[in-house]
Amino acid sequence: MALTPNHPNNEVVKFRKDVATDFLRKSRFDKYMGDDSTSIIVRMADLDADGKEIRVPLVTQLSGDGVGTGQLRGNEEQIDSYGMPLWADWARNGVANNRAANKESSFSVRSTARSLLRGWARRIVRDDLVDALLSIPTSSIQSGRFGNPGNRVNGIKWAAASASDKNSWVTSNYDRVVFGAAISNYSTTFATAVGNVDSTSDKMSVAVGSLMKDQAKQSGVDPNNPGVYNGRPKITPYLIEDGDEEWYVCFCGSRGFRDLKADPVMVAANREARSREGGDVTKTNPLFTGGSLVYDGVIYVEIPEITQRLLLKSVGASTIDVEPVFLCGQGALAYVTGQMPRPTQLEDGDYDFITGMGIEAQYGTGKIAKAPLSEGASAGNGKLVDWGMVTGFVAGVANQ
Repeated sequence: MALTPNHPNNEVVKFRKDVATDFLRKSRFDKYMGDDSTSIIVRMADLDADGKEIRVPLVTQLSGDGVGTGQLRGNEEQIDSYGMPLWADWARNGVANNRAANKESSFSVRSTARSLLRGWARRIVRDDLVDALLSIPTSSIQSGRFGNPGNRVNGIKWAAASASDKNSWVTSNYDRVVFGAAISNYSTTFATAVGNVDSTSDKMSVAVGSLMKDQAKQSGVDPNNPGVYNGRPKITPYLIEDGDEEWYVCFCGSRGFRDLKADPVMVAANREARSREGGDVTKTNPLFTGGSLVYDGVIYVEIPEITQRLLLKSVGASTIDVEPVFLCGQGALAYVTGQMPRPTQLEDGDYDFITGMGIEAQYGTGKIAKAPLSEGASAGNGKLVDWGMVTGFVAGVANQ
């Protein structure tokens, strides 16, 4: 029997109009962003109408001893203030095609492009916020502003910072940087300090998080003179509940969060403190959900993009990878908006044959930081003190 085959040109080929795209994670920073100065990421809309630059006024608490029955005149205390400058830049993208290609496409290019552009706008803001976490704050306009592709991260991105910039930053922020699980790992030379981080004792853990929290609580006090305030800004907790319960939020990359989840102290805490009200523990217990972790007044949030963008390759002991983690209080980052994202379209497209659509926004991100009185308004690179953040560096060994 001779079976008649189908000619390839006569076989039915169908294409779904429902397009599948790859994964775009929502920003986990959103819940910690707000218009009030008590937010971890402070949204500022002062440039929406016009303006080139915004200055954020920062004022530290009075720290002197005052006077008793002696003369107060002439012994008044000077207010220590600073205006942190921030600049916004533009973020624009677009998709174009012609009428011929659009007509023959199996899916709607225009509707797909619009969805992809909205996703791009969300992703670029999230990535800039991640880069800002490890940026070195400066008092000058960021490099690349108004260039191509532009730069919306104020200060110096870590990848572009010199060894001198990094050394100045760890020196100026000695009370708000932690290397591994021991304060003794610190050095004013960044390469030396990060080289002390090893793969066994310096993994991310409850102990490391509590050490970073303790550093935040002790900020603003001279460690060599108990009871003496040194005039440096004190980090304000993210939340203060029930009168004096202080809470912070720690953003971790995937490798640091992996090690934190495996810490026996964290495992025991989740196991022993889980809900026993009869609910479905697979939906509420972080042992099963993999969600945020909580211990000792610190909320730990996994931000996978920290690993993707900020992992420090081969800089630790025995050339291990090191990953930064960020314990934040109020006013850690600024998000300055000049124009919220808006759709655009190509207006001159070769007699309407070429069509295009785009999206544009104007914003800037950056650490909120303060110059010491001794430095003045034009503090050099790395001389500013981070206002609301303790930065940790932990082992970031890859999965085996």
